[in-house]
Order: sequence, then structure tokens, then C-alpha cells
Amino acid sequence: MRPENMAKGWRRFLEEESEHQWLAITLFLVFIIIGAFAIHGTSKLTGMDIEDNSAIQNSRTLDISYQSSGDHYSVSHTLDGTYFYHYEDGVRTDIIDPANDNRGSSIQFMTELNNDSIAISLEQNSIMLIDGSNTSNLILDDSRGLFNIIDLSQNLDDDSNSMIMVTDEGDNTSFRGLSSDGFPSSSMPNNDGVVWQKIEALSDDEWIATGIQISSNSGQENNPASPQIKPVIGHLIWTGGFTAPMLDKMYIAPSGEFHTMIRMGDDMIIAGTTQTTIFDSNDLTFEHSTITSKAAIKSDCNVVWFFGSLNSDSVIKWTEEGNEVIEMQHKMPIEIEISGSSSDVIYMHGSDSNGEYKILTFDTSAHGSIESGRGFLNFSFILIFSIIFAVMGWNIIERMKF
Repeated sequence: MRPENMAKGWRRFLEEESEHQWLAITLFLVFIIIGAFAIHGTSKLTGMDIEDNSAIQNSRTLDISYQSSGDHYSVSHTLDGTYFYHYEDGVRTDIIDPANDNRGSSIQFMTELNNDSIAISLEQNSIMLIDGSNTSNLILDDSRGLFNIIDLSQNLDDDSNSMIMVTDEGDNTSFRGLSSDGFPSSSMPNNDGVVWQKIEALSDDEWIATGIQISSNSGQENNPASPQIKPVIGHLIWTGGFTAPMLDKMYIAPSGEFHTMIRMGDDMIIAGTTQTTIFDSNDLTFEHSTITSKAAIKSDCNVVWFFGSLNSDSVIKWTEEGNEVIEMQHKMPIEIEISGSSSDVIYMHGSDSNGEYKILTFDTSAHGSIESGRGFLNFSFILIFSIIFAVMGWNIIERMKF
């Protein structure tokens, strides 16, 4: 087409354009404005629900470990005592029933091992292994002393299955390595006055531990009656054998407490009530964030959700690309005490403002999906946008032919 003819065609198109074309553009602009308000109104977090504990009514969940489809192991306290049970396919099987066994109250940890079994400890130098309703006891050699086990974590090597235990040595807490033969290592000297509480594996020979440091040094005066309590993070190394684990690095935070450790590749996210710290195992550094939370749970696709305390109105969605603050449809209805996840569902256990124990569930797949209001509006916006511009483009092509 010659240039002068093309110019005449565009001029004729602009002069004789159908009123329906401009009507479509006007309607589309109106749709954009209305859609923007609608999308903003449906941008709040969806997929949350609150319910009672179906396994034991009116029970306080002290610790829990979820498997697939909501099946779980739980330590739960009731007026009758502390239960330790396995809940599978809607059926509860009591492993420790307080009517016959009062040792449930002494359970300090519940750890899932590499073979999907659960480990707890009820006695000194002893680990109970649970697989479904089957239990067995691993008795540890006591030639290097007697100790209670506060927590433990296996390394990431399925072949060696070695682990580090947080131990109560009587006068102090410490760490001991444990090989698959049941012989613990020597205890690590604890000269920093730290009460170690939790531990998680970071690699085949690295672990991250958290605890608290209690100091009588309060401001400019020593006041034993009001000690300072500060949260602590430790990086430990243990390669096996009888030698005690080594505390390689330690960080003392100014306040609050660390409640959750989540491994993300070579990093460990340590979530706390006043800050969140990330330990990078490549350069052995601590990086600090202002993210605060009462619970932090990892879901699929390397996403971590940070939940606040009772009556908080937003959550934080963390990915490697950055953080996103998402407003909740309703304020947080419970004070979270313990949490876990199964498939796409996050379970948070705690008490509401009336002191009743509830379970708050969050379906992470519902947020932004086509079934949610936000997802449906996004889909509608894209669909209508595509249809209108396809019609406009087709009209332009048809008129350019003349």
C-alpha cells in the first residue's frame, strides 16, 4: 500500500469509526475503575477457618507433628491429664493415656525423624521411637554420664542418621552428638550461661540451636532479683565420634524470644517475637529483619507465613524475592501456642479471647486462586481485557483493508 493511500485509510478510519467502538472503550474504562475498587476490596487474606479440636474436645495442644491429610501426633493437656496420641483417618489412638500413665506431662519435645517416625524422651538416656501405634525404646550408653533430653535433631544425611541432642546435665544445658549405634558423645562445655532449648539441622554436619541467656546484670546495676533474659542463636558443628559438638558462632539478640526455625536451602530462618534472623551457612553470617511474629510456618513453593498475636490484623508472606504484608478479613481470633502444616493447610493451635482452645486453619492454596474473590476478579479482568482488545484489533484490521 502506497504511503498516501495508507494516510487516507487512517483518516477515514478515525472519521468514520463506529460509535460502538468508542462505546466499548468507554465501558472498558468504567470496568477498570470498578474492577480496581473490587480487587482492593477482595485483596484480604482468604482461606481461614476456626474450629474445635475433633480429637479431644477442650484440650490444650502442647506439641504437634502433622503428616498428610491432617493426620498427626499430639501432646494435649486436659483436666484428666496429658495425652500423647496418634490421630489418623478420624480415629484417635492413645499412646500415653493419663488414666494409666502420667508420663505425658514430662514430654519436652516431639521430633520427626528422617524415616517419618516420631521421637520423644520420657526418661534419662532414653529415646522413644513411634511409628503409628508401634513404639520402641532406644537406650543410650550411660558411661559418659546421665542426662535428660530436651530436644534433638537428625542431620540431613539419610545414611548416617546421626543427630545432636540438647541435654539437661543437671547444673546446665549442653549438647551431645549421637550416632546410630546409641553411643552419645561427650557433652559440650557451656561457659556462656545459656539455657539451650531447641535445635534444627542445617546440613550433614551443621545445626542451629536457640535458647536464652539469663544475666543478673540489669542496666548499670547488678540486680539478681530482676535478671535480663535475652534470646540466643548458636551455630554448631559435629562430624561424629565421641568428641563433643562445637559451638562455632553465637548471636545474642537484645530482647524477645525465638520460637521457630525453618530451613530454606543453605539458610536457616529463625523467627522471633521482636525480630527475625536469617543465618547464611555459606558465609556464616547472621542477617536481621524487623519481621515480628508469634508463629512462622513454611508452606509449599518455599513460602513462609508469619502470623501475629491475638487481634493482629495482617500476616506477612515471605519469599526469597521479598516480603508482602496481607490484610486479614478478620482479626487474629486466637493467641497461637503451637502450629504445623499438612499439604496446603496450616494449622494453628491456641486460645481465643474467652480462654477456649481452638484450631485456626489456613488453606494456602485458596489465597489468590480462581475460587477466591480476588482470583476471580483478576481472571475476569484479564478475560474481558483480552476480549475487548481483540475486538478492537479485529475492527482495525478490517477497516485498514479499505
